[in-house]
Amino acid sequence: MTGPNRRNWSPRWVELRWHEVQWRLWNDQTRFKVVPAGRRSGKTELAKRRLVEHLFRLTWHGRPGRYFAAAPTRDQAKRVFWDDLKALLPRRWTRAISESALRLTACNGAQLWVQGLDVPQRIEGSPWDGCVIDELANCRPGVWDAHIRPALADRRGWAWLIGVPDMDAPGQAEYEKMVDLARSGLDPEWACFFWPSADILPPEELESARRRLDPRIFEQEYLGKFVIARGRAFADFDPAAHVKPTPYDPALPICWSLDFNIDPMCNGVIQHHQGQVRVIDELTLPDTHTDAACREFLQRAAQRKWDLRHLSVYGDASGGARDSTSGVSDWYLVSNHLRRLCPTFKVPRSNPPVKDSINAVRAKLKAADGAVRLSIDPCCGRLIEDLRSAVWPGHLDAQHALAWLRYFIACEYPIRPEAPPAGQISFST
Repeated sequence: MTGPNRRNWSPRWVELRWHEVQWRLWNDQTRFKVVPAGRRSGKTELAKRRLVEHLFRLTWHGRPGRYFAAAPTRDQAKRVFWDDLKALLPRRWTRAISESALRLTACNGAQLWVQGLDVPQRIEGSPWDGCVIDELANCRPGVWDAHIRPALADRRGWAWLIGVPDMDAPGQAEYEKMVDLARSGLDPEWACFFWPSADILPPEELESARRRLDPRIFEQEYLGKFVIARGRAFADFDPAAHVKPTPYDPALPICWSLDFNIDPMCNGVIQHHQGQVRVIDELTLPDTHTDAACREFLQRAAQRKWDLRHLSVYGDASGGARDSTSGVSDWYLVSNHLRRLCPTFKVPRSNPPVKDSINAVRAKLKAADGAVRLSIDPCCGRLIEDLRSAVWPGHLDAQHALAWLRYFIACEYPIRPEAPPAGQISFST
């Protein structure tokens, strides 16, 4: 776990207890590794050793490497990394130490910096060979795509993205997306490594924390789980359970559900059977009108060889109103594009109450008997984000992918109140 020739390093390189997942993390060659492990589980210690060990690796470009360790603020980064990195780098292999710049220079000219991401421009301007970002959920949204990832491009730099999930942190949603991507296996440059604190900390310490903490906080801090914040509309939505490859099944008919917002216009492709809902694709089109959405749907169906002979169409009932410029309704345009297919339109005269449609979706995510009856293909990124971020009670104006899913499920699988037993009075609310 400590790297090759441990006896040649400084005394700070104490032996670590062997752990299977940590060993795989240390030896894995994937470029971007996400590590949402629990609090005090050893992930930051491994990351520090990886940075120092890389100072003496041969880079592909033949020049001394440049690496950095970062946290949400400079003070936090210094507190987490600086003293330990200095102790891990043997003095006889150290050329210079800059306390003001928080920079270590090894005897071979390789550099290791400690940086704060409160001013992410600090890492721009020079190429980097690798980095470790700690407490990623607490970094500002967009810092990875706008600042860190481009800085690694010139030298094909690597990154460890580590930290406990934090349901109230500004970058939590972005961090969760990275974890989902790494777990999905869809991108060979990404991998996820996870282990709970229980694997490392003494059992009595875990039990003490369990007794003291709110169960949700305990799951987040010590089990490394992405806990849904209070107020989320779909607390049972779990990408690990609901997001998985969901291919087209030729034995089932295609269902197409639409939301008529213009920018973006969102619609989804669904199949279902015996209560199981399968979302196989979504179309999210910027600044698009109904005609363009219909053409895109038909083109995609032809490319992917979907059988549209028994097509059913669902969606926003308000699309039946006439447009002031064209003089016809959205549903008229859809019907005109699909007329040769003779689809079945399952559009109500008015949309169901939002609360009812939310409850219908919740029942598919996790029924009272614990059954999961909704699967979503990973290609449906907009829908996945809507399910993760929707807040209720509240406005769902921005969740247009969620809208078409709500319309479909509320139509096919509505939550109907049971009739009261004979002799009892039913009260409406």
